[in-house]
Amino acid sequence: MKQKLLAHCIYCLLMSTTMTGCVSAIVTAVNLGFSGAFLEHWFYSWSIAFPVGFVLLLFVSPYFKRIVEAFIHYD
Repeated sequence: MKQKLLAHCIYCLLMSTTMTGCVSAIVTAVNLGFSGAFLEHWFYSWSIAFPVGFVLLLFVSPYFKRIVEAFIHYD
């Protein structure tokens, strides 16, 4: 059970880091362009988005997994 929980936490950490990092970078680039202040604004945006995304993914992804498994029947 501990390994399954650890695997879920690591999955959520990797997924939320990747997704929030990419999305916040794209939105920052669209709004500001790649100016000298890009990294500062991107990191600020990401520092807000990452904790929200991580916690949300921790709690929501098991439900989404069950929904997908209900639609896709494994043989």
